[in-house]
Amino acid sequence: MIEPKTITTRRFIIFMAIAFGVALIPMCLAGIMLSKGNTILFMFLFRIVAVMIPLIAVIVSGAGFKKLGFKPKKFKIIPLALMGPQILCWIGMAIYFAIFPDMFRISYDGIVSQLPEELSKTFDPSVLRPEFLFVEMMVLSLTAVPISQLLPSLGEEAGWRGVMYPFLKERLGVTPGRIVGGILWGAWHWPLIFIGNYFYGNEYTGYPFLGPVMICVALTVFGIYIDHLYEKSGSILIASLAHGAMNAATMPLILLPTGNDQILGPSAFSLIPVIPVLIVCVVITVFSRRQSQK
Repeated sequence: MIEPKTITTRRFIIFMAIAFGVALIPMCLAGIMLSKGNTILFMFLFRIVAVMIPLIAVIVSGAGFKKLGFKPKKFKIIPLALMGPQILCWIGMAIYFAIFPDMFRISYDGIVSQLPEELSKTFDPSVLRPEFLFVEMMVLSLTAVPISQLLPSLGEEAGWRGVMYPFLKERLGVTPGRIVGGILWGAWHWPLIFIGNYFYGNEYTGYPFLGPVMICVALTVFGIYIDHLYEKSGSILIASLAHGAMNAATMPLILLPTGNDQILGPSAFSLIPVIPVLIVCVVITVFSRRQSQK
């Protein structure tokens, strides 16, 4: 892990200018592509280009890429990174569907609606029942998907948990630093929300301002969880694995209908599903404080 005291203010300013300023270009373009329905270009600009810019910022700023830490100190943390975010989110999603039972309807409607008209006409749902695919997606999201997302997740994690969080925690204190870091991490995604209506659509309560607030809340909570795993493991790869797992938690939702008010749920970045993660993070924060006071 990078020693926080070696991240000078000058290095941090350079890092932030690149990680946020330069990334703003592909993020805005990604939002435009999404608003135009071009999901392929959206994924390229966001999931390939933009996510690697924080990593580039680490290297250019001279913050110390080689010191990020790669080999885990504790391998028993791997399951918490690989499966922890999804399980916690799914508990929250179960609460959401208990409150809104009509929303739990497994079908191919969501997938078909996103296909080009030519493909949607040839789509045959009888080949595989959606319930089986739903279970398969859950299994994949707990195993292969987070691992497959290691590289793009590393692009962000090298910047956020590797440089931004250590700098903020050193200057502000651990908990305030994590909160400010989570808000900044959420704000990094704002172009996608304001331009492309990503995460929550455009029909939620408080549109268009509550969505940007909610993503900051969600990523502040996830940021605490991921940063805790990074501190315990000393490996940026563990943080990247947890980041990929967080994204994978939403994978089975493609087979479920999307409600108008997506601020409440069922996405992993919505209010109700994030509650179990919040509870765990409160426990982490309280426990860490007590240990530091001993």
